[in-house]
Amino acid sequence: MKAARLYGPGDLRVEDVPAPSVPPGWVLVRSRVVGICGTDKAFYRGTYPLFKSPLIPGHEVSGEVVEGPRDLVGERVVSEINFACLECDVCRLGLYTHCPRKKTLGIDFDGGMAEYFVAPAWAVHVHSLPHEKAFAAEPLAAVLNAFSQYPLKPGALLAVLGTGFIALLSAQVARLMGARVVVVARRESVKARFFEKHGFRVVDFDEAVDVGRREGLAGLGYDVVVEATGTNEGVAAAIALARPRGVVHLKSTPGGEARIPQTLAVVKELRLVGTRCGTHREFKEAIRLLETDKVEVPVTAEYSLAEAREAFERAMERDAFRVLVRP
Repeated sequence: MKAARLYGPGDLRVEDVPAPSVPPGWVLVRSRVVGICGTDKAFYRGTYPLFKSPLIPGHEVSGEVVEGPRDLVGERVVSEINFACLECDVCRLGLYTHCPRKKTLGIDFDGGMAEYFVAPAWAVHVHSLPHEKAFAAEPLAAVLNAFSQYPLKPGALLAVLGTGFIALLSAQVARLMGARVVVVARRESVKARFFEKHGFRVVDFDEAVDVGRREGLAGLGYDVVVEATGTNEGVAAAIALARPRGVVHLKSTPGGEARIPQTLAVVKELRLVGTRCGTHREFKEAIRLLETDKVEVPVTAEYSLAEAREAFERAMERDAFRVLVRP
């Protein structure tokens, strides 16, 4: 089969490789659409070192089951990305996304940017969506996981830092949950107009501080801040905007290290919450939101698998929300 394999920073090659074997209880999925996410881009840039080389990237993937349990063959599916053992104490405590024996699709286990990939049958979710929308179930489930851990209160003042895909999903979900959403963007952001077009209030950082003083609890800032800038610098800005005993959701995985105003975070008694991937429950909810058109999924460009390198370069451009590869 054909696959895009990443050997190191900028070294992405489309090659012929053997199709993956299918263990008992697993499925073989024909990849139809793969989204290039922030982690994929960090691997490609080299800011996030590869866990496996070469690696077939891609975990925002939708496809069709071609081999596996009879009730799944022919179905359209998206896959969870944490392939846990489901037997250890961590899994039995309900923390299967943190299983010490797990493999993670597109991270340390070959992902969907190939003609085929494999996944445990329990990890795939059947859907009725177009593939070019279904790929978003994985990042949407990751956003839902954050708000599952710390549910939003109706009317909460929430700031989303960033204008990328995760920022857009976070803003849409927060609005559905009744939050007053403010999107914080650089003045030169070319994607900010998309947020404004869809009814979001977009401000720069200085204006965001003023909004927090005017509309926050006792003028103390934002109840919740979602850091989705895709950089190491966004954490400090999120801490500055949050009110005392507020919640800061950390959603960026750019690699590298962040410098934060630790004293300010302690004095404010903030909850800094890092959340990763969605669980079974969040995947089900993500598919429901997509199937009922509650969440919009903008696609910037689409490329063939042979054009995978060009797709990554396009995904790096500042106006890109999601760039898709069609194996």
